[in-house]
This record gives sequence, C-alpha cells and structure tokens, in this order.
Amino acid sequence: MKCIVTDTISFLSNTFPKIYSSLYLNYLKQYSGLYDVNKTQLRALVFMKNYGEISMTELCAKLNIEKGSLTSMIDDLSKKGYVYREKNLKDRRKYMIVITEEGKKIAADFTEKLSNDLEAKFFKLDTDEREKYLEAIETLATLVNKSELS
Repeated sequence: MKCIVTDTISFLSNTFPKIYSSLYLNYLKQYSGLYDVNKTQLRALVFMKNYGEISMTELCAKLNIEKGSLTSMIDDLSKKGYVYREKNLKDRRKYMIVITEEGKKIAADFTEKLSNDLEAKFFKLDTDEREKYLEAIETLATLVNKSELS
C-alpha cells in the first residue's frame, strides 16, 4: 500500500504541474499582457466569471495568495473597472468581490482563446489517443469526487 501512495504522490507532483503549465499557465502568460492584467488577476477574473461573486477570504483560498496581495490586486482591478466591492448582506463587516461586464468580457475572451488553442492540440491526437485521454479524465474526476464524498 505504501508503494501505491508513494507512486501516486510522485505521479501527481510530476504530472499535474506539467499539465497545468502546458494547458493553462503558458496561456495565462501569453494572454495576460493583452488585457493589461497579470496572470493572477486573469485567473481571478476567469474564476469570478465562472462562479460569480466571492468573498475576499474565499478568493484568497481559490487563488492560493495572501490577503494583503489580494487587496492590492482587487484595488487595481477596481481601478481598471473589471471588478467592484459590494457589502456582504449576511455580514456587513465583509465585502464581496463582483466582476463587471468589462471583466466578464476579458475572462470570456481569454477562455475562448484558451479553448480554441487546446482544441487544436486535442485534435492533433489520433482517435484512439483522444478516447484514452477522455477516459482518463473521466476516471480521474470520478475518483476525486468519490474521495471528496468520503
């Protein structure tokens, strides 16, 4: 059993950074300059476009950054008109971060470009490789969901 755990940790630490880098990080670097935002700001905009308003604490956790860094980042995005702060109706001491229509446009444009580029990579695979890829993704998603429920 220990060998399986060790192999899993090794696989995750070696494989996922490569996947993250080749399928997402490189595109963040490439496209963030087009929108006058940095990579973390672009990640935040994409996240908020997909999931809606979010608290500072939750966004810190999702982006894996410190609250002080997030405050500066949100200030900058607010000045650019991409997000705004809104009082949390449940707790007036806290604020929710809300993406604007302009922020949504940037996130949607990035997502579309990313999708087009990844689709081009995907279709370079032959049919059998594509099927194996999709099967592996489905299996991984099922296993992760199963472990989260336990």
